[in-house]
Amino acid sequence: MAVAAAKLGDEMLWHAACFTCSQCQELLVGLCYCYRDGSIYCERHYAELVRPRCAACDEVLNTVYNAELLCESVLSSVKVLRGVRKPL
Repeated sequence: MAVAAAKLGDEMLWHAACFTCSQCQELLVGLCYCYRDGSIYCERHYAELVRPRCAACDEVLNTVYNAELLCESVLSSVKVLRGVRKPL
């Protein structure tokens, strides 16, 4: 059995057991997948390529305000100064 990834054209085929996320090796047959720079990813790991995840709640961050990835609930006592979040 071979897997043809419709997003990538008819010429690229995989063994069903080889059609996995390049990051976590999750089997992607029948699931949503993403392709970037020659690699296949599950949606979670593709999103991490584009945006980092919060270290506290594991949600994808829309904007990174500083080097520490903190949950928005932890940042409830911060003040925004010129677009950079700093503790009060």
